Amino acid sequence: MPIDFVILWVDGNDPKWQVKKNQYRSDDNNLNSVERYRDYGMLKYWFRMVEVNAPWVNKIHLVTDHQVPTWLDTNHPKIHIVNHEDFMPLDTLPTFNSNAIQMYIHKIEGLAENFVLFDDDMFIVKPIVETDFFDKSGVPKDIFGFNVINPVDDFAHVFINNLSIINAEYNKKDIIKKQFFKVFNWRYGMINLVNLYLLPLPTFTRFFDTHIPYAYQKAQYIQVMRKHAVRQEQTGHHRFREITDISHWLVRYDRLVRGNFVPMRKSVGQLQYLGEQLKKHVKLVTISDRQMSQKQFDQETHQLQQAFEKTYKKSSFEK
Repeated sequence: MPIDFVILWVDGNDPKWQVKKNQYRSDDNNLNSVERYRDYGMLKYWFRMVEVNAPWVNKIHLVTDHQVPTWLDTNHPKIHIVNHEDFMPLDTLPTFNSNAIQMYIHKIEGLAENFVLFDDDMFIVKPIVETDFFDKSGVPKDIFGFNVINPVDDFAHVFINNLSIINAEYNKKDIIKKQFFKVFNWRYGMINLVNLYLLPLPTFTRFFDTHIPYAYQKAQYIQVMRKHAVRQEQTGHHRFREITDISHWLVRYDRLVRGNFVPMRKSVGQLQYLGEQLKKHVKLVTISDRQMSQKQFDQETHQLQQAFEKTYKKSSFEK
């Protein structure tokens, strides 16, 4: 069962890319702030971690806008450089919206049926195996946890948009009856208490979204995008993030309510913020950016680079 990795990457420090981006204007600066495009300078270590901790990966599809790091060996048999026009409609380009890119990743040429979708701030910090993402028959692993919307910024609209589609299409009570032992599962731990607390509400208020790389089956991805082709096209044509966007999580939500997944433990991955001490008990860590001065950002990323440099040496993905 070949499993591919897909990673979306942008170097917001690239002057040529900045010139291209500055030709267009975003209507929502909160959704398209500088933190959304800042490059940590960690991509090299991402590849090093993959080689050490996930050597079984079939192919790595680096999705970018003609930005190829000078150190990367593009002739490596596992590397596939994918530019946006290779799989996105030409009238959507150029795009600076990761949600838009997600609408079409299933169209990447040569993409395996089973793949894991990464952002460039998601790292494999401990050895991981295929069955952490998929069961032996290729079914994705996930958590059917309930949650509530936390509307602290405009990004919460994406959750609402995905969820409104699910609530319009599926009945919560029917789903609970059909998927009871996938809604309440011992692997979820304390999440079961949240599920129990929110159970009486007539609709889904939100699903538990761990900010980690997610496993997908291409057939599931295609099915959901075809079913919601209008919303797919709308988001795909948003050059910048907008509050009406949907995201790849819609594919997740659809498979959860259909039961097309295998329950997994929450402990496989965790979100933390730049400047915090690295978690030691998880295999997957997402190091998210947050509002800080450029000076503080440079200091924190330098320290992180030093820590990774000590642990991960040059990989075969480098020239």
